[in-house]
Amino acid sequence: MKKLSANEIRQMWLEFFKSKNHYFLEPASLVPVDDPSLLWINSGVATLKPYFDGRMNPPSPRLTNSQKSIRTNDIENVGVTARHQTMFEMLGNFSIGDYFKKEAIEFAWELLTSKEWFDIDPELLYITVFNEDQEAYDVWTKIIGIKEDHIFKGTRDTNFWDVGQGPCGPNTEIFFDRGIKWDPENIGPKLLEDDIENDRYIEIWNIVFSQFNNDGNNNYAELPRKNIDTGAGFERLVSIFQDAPTNFETDIFFPTIKEVEKLCNSDFKYSIENYYNEDKEQTKINTGFKVIADHVRAVVFAISDGVFPGNKDRGYIIRRLIRRSSVYGRKLGIQEAFLYKLVDKVIEAMKNFYPYLIEKADSVKEIIKQEELRFLKTLSKGFENLENMIKTENKITAKNALLLFESFGFPIELTVEIANESNVEVDLEGYETLLEQTKEIARNSRKDDKAWNKQSAILTGLKVESEFVGYDVEEIQTKVNFIFEDEIELKSASDKVVFVTLEKTPFYAEKGGQASDNGYLVDKNENRHLVIDVQTGPNGQHIHKVQVNGTLNVLDTVNAEINGEKRFYTMKNHSGTHILQAGIQEVLGKDALQSGSYNDENGLRIDISYNRLPSQEELDKIHNAIAREIRKSIPREVIYCSLDEAIEKHNALALFTEKYGGTVRVIKFGTFSCELCGGTHVENTRDIEDLLITSVESKGSGVFRYHAVTSHKEVANYLNEQFRKQKTEISSIIDKFNNFKTRVKNDFIENEINSIISMEVTKDNLISIKEKVNDLKNSFKLYQKEVEDILIEESLAKYSQLEPVESNGINLIDVEINDLEMKGLKALSDKLQNKFENLVIKFANTKDKVFIVSVSENISNENKAIDIFKNNGKHEVKGGGNNTFAQGKIV
Repeated sequence: MKKLSANEIRQMWLEFFKSKNHYFLEPASLVPVDDPSLLWINSGVATLKPYFDGRMNPPSPRLTNSQKSIRTNDIENVGVTARHQTMFEMLGNFSIGDYFKKEAIEFAWELLTSKEWFDIDPELLYITVFNEDQEAYDVWTKIIGIKEDHIFKGTRDTNFWDVGQGPCGPNTEIFFDRGIKWDPENIGPKLLEDDIENDRYIEIWNIVFSQFNNDGNNNYAELPRKNIDTGAGFERLVSIFQDAPTNFETDIFFPTIKEVEKLCNSDFKYSIENYYNEDKEQTKINTGFKVIADHVRAVVFAISDGVFPGNKDRGYIIRRLIRRSSVYGRKLGIQEAFLYKLVDKVIEAMKNFYPYLIEKADSVKEIIKQEELRFLKTLSKGFENLENMIKTENKITAKNALLLFESFGFPIELTVEIANESNVEVDLEGYETLLEQTKEIARNSRKDDKAWNKQSAILTGLKVESEFVGYDVEEIQTKVNFIFEDEIELKSASDKVVFVTLEKTPFYAEKGGQASDNGYLVDKNENRHLVIDVQTGPNGQHIHKVQVNGTLNVLDTVNAEINGEKRFYTMKNHSGTHILQAGIQEVLGKDALQSGSYNDENGLRIDISYNRLPSQEELDKIHNAIAREIRKSIPREVIYCSLDEAIEKHNALALFTEKYGGTVRVIKFGTFSCELCGGTHVENTRDIEDLLITSVESKGSGVFRYHAVTSHKEVANYLNEQFRKQKTEISSIIDKFNNFKTRVKNDFIENEINSIISMEVTKDNLISIKEKVNDLKNSFKLYQKEVEDILIEESLAKYSQLEPVESNGINLIDVEINDLEMKGLKALSDKLQNKFENLVIKFANTKDKVFIVSVSENISNENKAIDIFKNNGKHEVKGGGNNTFAQGKIV
């Protein structure tokens, strides 16, 4: 067996299948395209679904790829097992209605054992097949020559791929024998025969024979077009060729592990020897290194593919991986942000096949670093709380698990992992119930709540003082001065949702288009009471909707802490709203009036009353004006004055939808923007960082809604997604053009494709790439017709010598032509009809299941084409036609 690097193994796989006429598919993004059923691309075949289900024609019936994938359903196994990765690559070869069992097995055996290729000793390879699949068994034993003690018949559970309704079929697996050192009891092949979990026989290849259709009730019918779906775990193969105990000691991961060693406490070193002489403590240390090496690789790829850390869906997965790695770093003595320092090692290992990672390096490092720094702020206190719970209670209650999640960013999976290390149980069922209750509270916490009714007797009669101090501070020690629930004043509340006022509060109440803050009230017992929502009462007090955790009393001293990250991005978006409003008026004129807005941590929208949609040129000018003001770094001014002074002296913009008191607050950014506003804002226009209008839509009655995002992160996220969509749109064009260009050259199309692929992801290029994609589509339609005409002409030349057979005065041509599709068959028919008289033509393409009949007009009354079509004597057909021509499908 050859000693090969990871890059050599991948390259050899692809070159082998290219030599067998397989079309190479470039690796796709980890983010699925037009497939809402998937959160991530999770297998090598996932990107090929449109080819297998018939929605799209493949560029070739034979395909090969190496596809990056992510699976996170069992993330807790990463670092614990030998061959489990969050992100992994699947090497694949696929047949869509082309070759089947014999060829697929022969290809596998040749690549694995041939001296020219992998050169693995056949004696080290073992096979499993489905016990009802005699055909595959015969191929292995009679054609390949596998000895009976090297092949085993498995059950439906082990060797049949079935996901319910749809295509399915048996599979055959190939295992590599790593030797007796991984089988201390020397059980041998019985480990495979009895399907016993082991480290000796490693599955390196799996071929699925997709030959049946399951109707959903486990009734199986043969598929008319049978397919091959092969998957080989890239990391597993690398570990085999590099004789590594696990996937982690290979050149894919080990450089990263060694880099982690440099960053951590000198007491912690990775030990390969531990796999042979296991020490419990060293196993924990090794696990930490492996988790970090695995997770940072997945994070680097995901961010490079346009996924940023966030609170839901893919973003949450990335955030969880970063936080999980950070926790394991702490266990290895690393107290600071460090993951971003590993990015270069990941890229160094992967850049040969994924060169685009190089240009993404700096932005990936910065995103990871900022996410780590945010988490580290809460991690230390969270650990203290968790360790104290374990020590004092010897269990993690549902309430405490939720506290760790909401207050300190500990995913429940992480809490379970740490608790398990101390043999402490977590009330998972109770946690899920509480979490759902919290979500329900959030869902129902809007203004339709009875407590937000301005006519509520308890609110209209409320006289306590409540001062908002959130312009200056995000955290303050204050007192609870009123609690109520359902029109009833309370002296205390325990473990339920109530409404609370504070003597001083940093929590912004929703108004003026700005979402409210959320956060916590922390009492002297360290109970953290969740502030869900904040609204302004009829008498001006800030009314906090609070999920009490424990007991909260009137006159309790609490630390009021807002969610700083939510406020941070909300401020960017609120100031962005002001700057956008000013930019719109600069370009469209003062007649473009704001009729409403909303901004929170996720983005902003602003409704503009105007007589039409802005043109693209006007949008460009608005963007330029905003960019100019951000570059100027204009400091924010806050002015308190009368309404008349604000309008007359400062030329402040006041909205007719708002009500203003005697003294108003003016937010001013130089001479560009000046508005009456009670919201929170950035200190300088440069803090907005960037702003991009993502859409403008008509809301009817002359109102147009502008959506936008701010900050480098969110703008980059949006742009990456848009560019990815555009490039995905032309993937089929690229595939077809690559097939055609050796026959018909077209420099314009080739240059356009190269231009689109290489186009830098910038705001300036967003319109350009859309225009180029549209131009390319239009040009390709003409080019494709030109190519088709040339190919048809070339094919027709092959059949120019066809001669009819004469019978009873009628000339008959009845042939099977499998290299012409319907268009070509019609063209050939026309050509022959012009050449011969009294002609009946019957053409069948049994490959594409096409059948046509053509009859010379002068004999068509007695020899109707449609009748000959239906009663052709050879094929059962469906279709239609007339006296001179009929066409249809062979069934």
